[in-house]
Amino acid sequence: FMSEEIDLSSLYKMMRPKKVCLCKSVTEEQLVSAIENGCDTMEKLVETTRASTNCGTCSGSVLAIFHREMDKKQEGKPTT
Repeated sequence: FMSEEIDLSSLYKMMRPKKVCLCKSVTEEQLVSAIENGCDTMEKLVETTRASTNCGTCSGSVLAIFHREMDKKQEGKPTT
């Protein structure tokens, strides 16, 4: 028997990926994967994943993830 109670909402969050775009059911993992696979503009990312194409509420989050991942890619490139 566990001495601590399990918070079910925390457990559910750990078990399923967080959706960034609820309307189109797009996860952060899907956005990152699309960026790693060549979506190097927001237009390509939105066209590929369909994130932020419905209500637009997630567009700030999608943009933040895009910039974060593109910054990571730039850090990994040798400077010329």
